[in-house]
Amino acid sequence: MSIFRVRKNDNFVVMDKTALHDDRLSWKAKGIIAYMLSLPDDWTFFVEELATHASDGEDSLRTGLKELKRLGYLHRFPVKENGKIVKWETHVFETPQEELPEEIKPQQEKPDVEKPDVEKPDVEKPDVEFPDVENPTLLSINNTKYLSLLSNKDNVPFAEIIEYLNQKAGTSYRATSKKTKQLITARWNEGFRLDDFMRVIDNKTTEWLNNPEWSKYLRPETLFSPKFEGYLNQKAFGKGGGASGTNSAALTPSREELYRKAGIK
Repeated sequence: MSIFRVRKNDNFVVMDKTALHDDRLSWKAKGIIAYMLSLPDDWTFFVEELATHASDGEDSLRTGLKELKRLGYLHRFPVKENGKIVKWETHVFETPQEELPEEIKPQQEKPDVEKPDVEKPDVEKPDVEFPDVENPTLLSINNTKYLSLLSNKDNVPFAEIIEYLNQKAGTSYRATSKKTKQLITARWNEGFRLDDFMRVIDNKTTEWLNNPEWSKYLRPETLFSPKFEGYLNQKAFGKGGGASGTNSAALTPSREELYRKAGIK
């Protein structure tokens, strides 16, 4: 094996090798700390934002951060005002620290640190995907009253939504994919319903399907992302959609059929 290096005029980082040569750390943790040390000294870290810079997701990132914290490379503590946590501070060290240096120790009352487990509160990673819901409400669709489904993961029409997407876009996504179900459930719990998902799919297939540069974005992680409402309310680009070279009207299930499959009477 050979190593090929480049001349470092810019786009490089200088860091102590301790963490990289620490056999107690996983390769994941070594990569995380190397990335964090490549950022400016006054950088503010947010777990959700950090997770967007790698492919293995937020849960994997949190595991690596816990590893760095346990071995002294990372310290995280709450900043309080009037006894309430207003934000969290994260300090990253090139070499492991058993204790925080005096100049950066958080200034807080001792009673506030009685329960170290609170340093990962619900507000940092809210469990909003499967909340309890009240009684179902009526939803008006095409001038007909339909009972909306409960905002419960067992009643969200995953299969009907993905079937509609696959037929319109000529794709083969699975309704059982964990990430896809999380995205659909998140939008469902924001109050969107089957007709909204179908309208977003209609809007974006009309706009993107026949554009080679954009058709690749006809996928759940794009269509059902937090931009969902914007896609839902965008001005229509015209009629069309459906897989190129197919009879879209013949292949795409009707709204009435999907409502029936989803249990909406």
